[in-house]
Amino acid sequence: MDEELAALYKAGIAAKRPDLGMMVEVPAAAIAIDCFEADFFSIGSNDLTQYVTAAGRDIGAVSGLADPSHPAMLRLFAAMARHSAASNREISICGDAAGDTAHIPALLAAGLRKLSVAPGLVGSVKLAISRLDLRTKSAAP
Repeated sequence: MDEELAALYKAGIAAKRPDLGMMVEVPAAAIAIDCFEADFFSIGSNDLTQYVTAAGRDIGAVSGLADPSHPAMLRLFAAMARHSAASNREISICGDAAGDTAHIPALLAAGLRKLSVAPGLVGSVKLAISRLDLRTKSAAP
């Protein structure tokens, strides 16, 4: 990328290096997130949940165990959110967990603040968030 930017500058073409992010989809990356020099992080909740819980989403007998609100998942989410805040790097979460209103309170309580969801889910996600009081981690009346 640096070589291409230099070539563009040499050719008189204005260019700026974009921020380079990283998908966090495997336990090793989530646990050792501090080892990566990405400008931002995006948690892929589907794959990460599947690998952490050892429960394949496509195997009916165990798919129900792939729960993004499992304590192990919530601890990973919180640890990544803390690292993001401490290193001043943005973190977001995508995948099914981000768009499932049942999981949103736990995701926000873990410190995640950016949820990437399908366009059709934006309204229900916004409504779910508006009903939360993050100071008490419960739904507002």
